[in-house]
Amino acid sequence: MQKDKDKRRSFLKHVLAGAAVVVGGAAAIKPVKAKPVSQTRENDDILYHESESFKKYYDSLK
Repeated sequence: MQKDKDKRRSFLKHVLAGAAVVVGGAAAIKPVKAKPVSQTRENDDILYHESESFKKYYDSLK
């Protein structure tokens, strides 16, 4: 009977120790912060520009 209690206590000690290691490891990791987005669009390629052919096409959709 005493041996069963010791086994259970040992098991619970190991579980609690493992949980403490996991929580400690999670707390040690630094959270990742998002990088600010630049407000200038100088380096971006312009993918769209309005031309006569586009205007005609859009007018035809109305």
